[in-house]
Amino acid sequence: MKEDSIVYLSTRKKSDFKHQKDAIEQFCKYKFSVRKTFHDYRQSSKPPEKRDEYQRMIEFALDKGIQTVIIYSLPEFSRNCDHCVRELRTLMDKGLVVIWADHNFIGYRGDPDMQRDALADFITFLDFYRHTARHDKKAPSAQKKKRPIGRPRALDAPKIQELLTARRDGQSISAICRKFAVSRSTVSKILADYPELKGEWKGRRRTTPE
Repeated sequence: MKEDSIVYLSTRKKSDFKHQKDAIEQFCKYKFSVRKTFHDYRQSSKPPEKRDEYQRMIEFALDKGIQTVIIYSLPEFSRNCDHCVRELRTLMDKGLVVIWADHNFIGYRGDPDMQRDALADFITFLDFYRHTARHDKKAPSAQKKKRPIGRPRALDAPKIQELLTARRDGQSISAICRKFAVSRSTVSKILADYPELKGEWKGRRRTTPE
């Protein structure tokens, strides 16, 4: 004897409905009798609990005492993992067993109680990894330091004062560039306000004796 069930489909394109319906009919052929099919069209971005036909499907199942809800696949049920896991748990708490026709790895199709227990274990497994992934994403961001917008300064204020002191002490621009690990253009910008410290960039040319 076939087990009573209801079908819920959520599609984004008109051609998806026929494809999913045919796949579920083949899936149910020997074990399930479909009492009614509910279909939400272009509502995949909404959480399942906010879809009109989905709510009617739950009401119908509870009113008729139907345990088994058949969907096409978990990704088509909801693209959002959090929404999917939350709603699978809600359905399970209402006494409904969810089975999907495409890539159903849970098994126990002929035993609703074993299917429900296996699904509960699967949801617990998903919850663990969802929370772990969420924690891993937050941890690095918490350690990030705020960086100033734009190109960072080559030297801070204390270093600039050290550079000016070194120049006043007679150190060459080349030596200063090496000491502070900056380019000549950086030193030139710093010394722009101190013309007395600029001096000769390349030193005086040597004259070759005649």
